[in-house]
Amino acid sequence: MIDLEKMAKEHEKLFERADLKSQLEKLKEEKGEAQEAYKQYCKELADVLIVCAGIYRFDQKKAIEEKNAVYNICVFMDIDWEDLEKEVNRKWQVNLRRKWVWNGKTYHHEGKDGNE
Repeated sequence: MIDLEKMAKEHEKLFERADLKSQLEKLKEEKGEAQEAYKQYCKELADVLIVCAGIYRFDQKKAIEEKNAVYNICVFMDIDWEDLEKEVNRKWQVNLRRKWVWNGKTYHHEGKDGNE
């Protein structure tokens, strides 16, 4: 359990010059970082779903299992499925414009295209 009272006492010693204004500013900063991490996480989940389309060509059951696993992550993390679908569609359009190179094991896009 998180003990805010105990942490507040330690916080006072660690950050003696902090006040409410500075802490509210820090809260704003940290929330911004969390939002950026969330956006990045959604982009990565979109990549997972795009790979599921490739798996679907060869093993439909596995692809659907993985898609369902991503859906469960979204439920757990309160990620809007419609937002994720939009990101999948956006990234797929980017992928269609990229040049892809086989490295002997998987495909990777070549160069930076500025569409991320």
